[in-house]
Amino acid sequence: MNREDSLAKQPEFGTSASAWGLRYPGLVMGTGGKNEVKEFTGMWGLKPDADLVAFTETLSREVPVWGGPGKTFSEATTMLGLIRTARWFVARVQDFDGYALFFISQFDGSLDKYFDDFVLNGKENLLKIWGHCVGCPTGPDVTARDVVEYIARGQIKTLACYDVAPSLSIGQIYKAADWYEKTLKFQRAVANGGNLDEQVDAFFDELAQPYKPVLSAAMIDTDVGRHWQYEDLAERTGK
Repeated sequence: MNREDSLAKQPEFGTSASAWGLRYPGLVMGTGGKNEVKEFTGMWGLKPDADLVAFTETLSREVPVWGGPGKTFSEATTMLGLIRTARWFVARVQDFDGYALFFISQFDGSLDKYFDDFVLNGKENLLKIWGHCVGCPTGPDVTARDVVEYIARGQIKTLACYDVAPSLSIGQIYKAADWYEKTLKFQRAVANGGNLDEQVDAFFDELAQPYKPVLSAAMIDTDVGRHWQYEDLAERTGK
């Protein structure tokens, strides 16, 4: 089957996020629990003069709009309670006759919510990433929604993905970690002796307190623009 036949046979999917121009609803992972994990993968051609050093510095230094003052990229993203993992990488592809930017993300919630949160990042921050790509709308009249619609149009299908616990939401994972630490603290207190009734009361009081989000992290390679790793892949993989 040639490429044109394959594309012609793609099924039509109904998706609540169709307003964003998405062609597919993406893969949905779940095991019958209260939560499902969605994924999005996209590819956009890089401009010949794309500044990947500035690109990576944006992720390592600039603060997303929704985070407020004093928040790092990881801290602000944690506040969303939505994104489970995200990554950007660059590869050489024939479709764009050069290099392309790839973005892969897995998240809780709906595609609508996911792309709505992209809009919250603001036009300027979005352009610091996707503004390095061919066809990304720019100019004073361009809105954040225009840029996000461009991002959505770059969607490609994912062959397979994996999530360790799709039936558990990020909030449930945080709560489990919080209760585990509080239980350990209670066990140590009991082992050290004292008034058991008071210790039990204190333990239940602590359990009733809101959990704190587990610290997230972002690993960013600011040298990626100077250390290309694609040119020798053919010989390294046996072509």
